[in-house]
Amino acid sequence: SCLAQGYPFVFGLELYNSIDKAAKKGIVPIPKSGETSRESHGSHAMLDVGYSDHSQAFIVRNSWGEESGDGGYCYIPYDYLTNPDFSFDPWTVRKLETDDMGHEHWDDDDSIDYQEDGDDDDDDDDDDEEEEEEEDDDEGGEIEEEEEDEEDEEDEDEEEEEEDEDEDKDDEEDE
Repeated sequence: SCLAQGYPFVFGLELYNSIDKAAKKGIVPIPKSGETSRESHGSHAMLDVGYSDHSQAFIVRNSWGEESGDGGYCYIPYDYLTNPDFSFDPWTVRKLETDDMGHEHWDDDDSIDYQEDGDDDDDDDDDDEEEEEEEDDDEGGEIEEEEEDEEDEEDEDEEEEEEDEDEDKDDEEDE
């Protein structure tokens, strides 16, 4: 009812390890039966800003930054967010000093299925990719360090040239 009237609401959500799958595209899977909750940050406050009947999901603003999910947003299935075992303590603010909630950026087009790329299997397909990315990052780090060393040497050479030019000017002025 809040969202239909234009009011976002904050809520708490129990987090499970599967939430990490949402980091790339923002699609939050419903926890599998028997899945354990996260050891750290096992619950999290979020802001529900909309919903998509087409996707059967709530559109949620996360506080983990724009790099997480879909530009800082994620899509939580109705069945996850409406389950009292997973979601708790919803609150909304209905009266504000200003009503400027940035409506000009809202997308009322409900033809997009935000969950179409959802991965419903329980296999953690990302482990191999993450290991490869870590290896790539390590290699990239070495290259970056080499480039930084070369840049430092170039900067030192330029400084020496400038000092030599300054000395030459001083010598000319003394004559």
